[in-house]
Amino acid sequence: MERGSYMRTRGTILAALILLSLMLLSQSLNPPMISSLESTQFDANSDSFKAEEINWNLVQSVVKETVVFTQGLEIYDGKMYESGGLYGHSSVRSFDVGSGNPIETVNLSSDLFGEGLTIFDEEIIVLTWKSGRVLRYSLNFESNDESVIPGEGWGICSFNDMFAISDGSSKITFRDPVNMSELSFVNVEFDGNSLDNINELECFENKIYANRWYDNRIYEIDVQSGIVTGYIDLSTLVSEYGSVSNGGVLNGIAFDPSTRDLWVTGKNWSDFHRLTFVTEDNELTDDFQVNYLIGILVSISIVFPLIGSFFYSIRRPKGIQALPPLGRLGGPPNG
Repeated sequence: MERGSYMRTRGTILAALILLSLMLLSQSLNPPMISSLESTQFDANSDSFKAEEINWNLVQSVVKETVVFTQGLEIYDGKMYESGGLYGHSSVRSFDVGSGNPIETVNLSSDLFGEGLTIFDEEIIVLTWKSGRVLRYSLNFESNDESVIPGEGWGICSFNDMFAISDGSSKITFRDPVNMSELSFVNVEFDGNSLDNINELECFENKIYANRWYDNRIYEIDVQSGIVTGYIDLSTLVSEYGSVSNGGVLNGIAFDPSTRDLWVTGKNWSDFHRLTFVTEDNELTDDFQVNYLIGILVSISIVFPLIGSFFYSIRRPKGIQALPPLGRLGGPPNG
């Protein structure tokens, strides 16, 4: 083969292999198709809809300085607020989120059994169990005017200028935050069945997250229909605190809006726990990063050796010239 033809062939092969490697790399860089539990679509009238389990990772545990019978949990402006129950022991406290160190505490009257809390319009709102009284405090824990609601108070959260309040049944009532008048309500359903004993509530991004008394799950509830769209099973976390027969059940939900992480705790638990959700988004992102790395490695392994071989071939000597006959080199004559 002539050298020119040979070089053209090598150049063509080199170009084809480089193109192939670039195609592999570009495929690895294509962004994944993302779907999320937050965008779950469902027909509220469909009997076939099933709630999805939401996976989670434990990323931090913070020890409480004082253990209480936790009834409510909230994060606001970088602080964590916790309400505790039991007659003669009910209180509301604020903490540093990162360390768990207490900042301020107010004790409730001994005749009140503290329940859930939320923060709305720069006020701490605290339910009580059977008295119907709704306590209001400034963020400096100064007492403000109270409100009254009928029936029992269990859990409360706030969003869209209204309160969502549970009473231990399957009903969540939406109330005006000023006069506490009833605006509407939903009945919570899980896989087609009524779900009672709804307890502590947390409102986050148009969903309600609820504890259920003596249940190791947190339920994600659609606010329009009351249908459970997802659940977080925390059985492994609850098991660290032994049997729940002593009342040490899962209770306390707070989303940190700055990180979108979920903080949880329970009655008489010694710790707050910070969780992150493992959604399909996370898994696809991990796959994308792996594919990205593989694409780069494949490209390097193909392109760089070929380029090196190509330049070596065009720079090496074109061939070894034949030596002249020995006699022409001035050596002795034959014979």
